Amino acid sequence: MKKWFMWFLIVVLLATGSYFGYDYFKQRNSSAAGPDILAEEIDLDAATEVKTGTIRETVSTSGYISPENEIYLSFSSTGTTGGTVEEIFVEVGDIVEEADKLVKLEDKQEHLNYLRAKNEYELAKISGSPSQVEEKELAMEVAFNNYESKTLKAPFAGKVVDIFVEEGDYVEGYDNVVYLIDDSSYEVKVSISEVDCLKVEVEQRVEIELDILKGRIFNGRVTEVAEYARAESGVVTVPVTIKMDEVSPIFKPQFSATAEIIVNSAENVITVPVTAISQNNDRSIVLKVEDRKALITPVKTGISDGYYQEIIEGLQEGDKIIVNNYQLNSGLDSSERRFGGPGMPMMRP
Repeated sequence: MKKWFMWFLIVVLLATGSYFGYDYFKQRNSSAAGPDILAEEIDLDAATEVKTGTIRETVSTSGYISPENEIYLSFSSTGTTGGTVEEIFVEVGDIVEEADKLVKLEDKQEHLNYLRAKNEYELAKISGSPSQVEEKELAMEVAFNNYESKTLKAPFAGKVVDIFVEEGDYVEGYDNVVYLIDDSSYEVKVSISEVDCLKVEVEQRVEIELDILKGRIFNGRVTEVAEYARAESGVVTVPVTIKMDEVSPIFKPQFSATAEIIVNSAENVITVPVTAISQNNDRSIVLKVEDRKALITPVKTGISDGYYQEIIEGLQEGDKIIVNNYQLNSGLDSSERRFGGPGMPMMRP
């Protein structure tokens, strides 16, 4: 019985040693052989030629357009507390120049006060002392300003977009009366994530598309990245202002827009689809086809636009690669698999 057990133990030890010895020998040979070759399990006819091109890394966002210069005008800007609307000089859609009259309140009393103060000033210049002349001149200026405050004027040249009062209405000084814009220059107000704000800088180029003008791209540039962030419903964003290089006559304030902020770009570089790249032992690798064999080839990557990846080292224009990396996954030993491009899970036998 003891002799039988000894023979059994010897057989088990010999079998175990043979297995591990073969595995060690296999690993050493595999390591010395250079790049892994996956010839049998790869569809070599699916190879794609590597090309050069332009790749851009962008930050996508959306927001609304608004005139760079716009204002809701009220009589508080003139210093008056309010009054009854006597005359409206403009209509919605009118183009006005700076200092053009827009709306006037009843001003009979203010006009009389000004005429009286002016008359007293003229008399003082004839028979009054220098101090009296100075006093009457100051009183005349105050009366004139009170009279002028009853008329609302355009602070800049622009377009009348809305009028909120009618003749005969009583308005307080703080009530909005006219909405005026300068429609020669528009900007886009957007928000970006706190992560993306590390990439976005002033003067970066932007491509803008309006929902109402699908397919037409307007160029612009970043003019401001806010020095503060906003937190709403647990989401932190940073306001960004984009100036549009051109405008269209159909633009209206608050039209919705999407913006692609170009944060990085590279021209005439090697690019491959992101699905061609997998990760293995912290390396980016692709399947390069040579002599009807597929070689696992390490590459150094650059920027990506989400669809294509820049290749800095490891490939040249004209090389053939396998684009669908699921074939790369299925061709590796299970101990080596650490793959899965966008949407591609790690595969197991």
